[in-house]
Amino acid sequence: MILTNKQFSTIIIKIGKYPELEHTIKIFNIICQEIINYGWEQKTWNKNNLRYGTYKMIREKYPMFSSAMIQTARDQASEILKKSMKTKKKLTKPVKQDYSGIRYDRRSLSIMFNKNLISINTTFGRIKLPIKLADYYWKYKDWKYTNAQLIKRKDKNYYLNIQVYQELPEKIKDCNVLGVDLGIKKIAVLSNNTFYKSNKLKNIKGKYQKLKRDLQSIGTKSAKRNLISISRKENRFVRDVNHCISKEIASTDYSVFALENLQNIRTTTKTYNKKLNQMIGNWSFAQLQGFVKYKAERLGKNVVFINPNYTSQQCSKCGHTEKENRKGNVFSCKQCNFKLDADLNASRNIARIGRTDFLQGSVNNPNVGIDENKAVEILN
Repeated sequence: MILTNKQFSTIIIKIGKYPELEHTIKIFNIICQEIINYGWEQKTWNKNNLRYGTYKMIREKYPMFSSAMIQTARDQASEILKKSMKTKKKLTKPVKQDYSGIRYDRRSLSIMFNKNLISINTTFGRIKLPIKLADYYWKYKDWKYTNAQLIKRKDKNYYLNIQVYQELPEKIKDCNVLGVDLGIKKIAVLSNNTFYKSNKLKNIKGKYQKLKRDLQSIGTKSAKRNLISISRKENRFVRDVNHCISKEIASTDYSVFALENLQNIRTTTKTYNKKLNQMIGNWSFAQLQGFVKYKAERLGKNVVFINPNYTSQQCSKCGHTEKENRKGNVFSCKQCNFKLDADLNASRNIARIGRTDFLQGSVNNPNVGIDENKAVEILN
């Protein structure tokens, strides 16, 4: 289990349209390409070599560009050259592409959230521009920022993607573990007997899927535009549902959350039928897990990812594992006759394995476990 002491996030701020920014991006891309040309000829991507070979020339050729900005261009050129050397194919910085961005560090960009201003380096010197922070991002106003990327989108407006971070609180040392089983028929089932059903989610996603199929069959430009709009609405709806569920999970009185490692689920379900494969393809489990993880870490809580093998076949009461134990939504142990909702049984197994994995990765003694006496056998 890897514990970090910082948590990063990204704030997206709309700047607007400014000719100073357009000219700056254009010159930045030209400088970056000149450094790439030098590195390609010298067969090097080493930043020091690139600096000694290009800095003086670029400083004289583009005196309006600050030293910090030249260093940023050199760093980006170094990354492009490294990829070029590996593929043995010269990659280029899209000099004529309006939508290529610039990286800024703290030397070339200052953000004043309290004044709704940014101070940014350009080819016309350092200028101050007004910004408007969306309500959702105000919770990040006290976070520290590391760097930002200035980009121009197809709407011709400029945006800043700002990476911010905060120091995480000290980890809670209790070993009070909550198992979380994610599924298709139920979004999530927790080992404390909490169920998050997916009926509403499936109904709304089904409507979106039908609309998208109808638009795809039309195939006109207008239909394609509507298809993009509907897809975005669907993604926002699913994201909102996952935010609400993950917030409730992270806010429970547990210090450790055990989740299944489901990274390879899409590649290990080839034997399933077409309908189930489509359902898995539309399943946003990775997003939900990510939300639970970062929300829990902000509260000083821990998250462990366990091997999901046999969690749905093993009896959470006696430990007997058999494929025939599970029949659809019902778990019935062939050895001890213990009966329970199949997903709830799996979540208890996840909690048990998560407790073991957490303790193996920690020097702390266990404090509180899951009180299975409070669990309810929902099937006779």
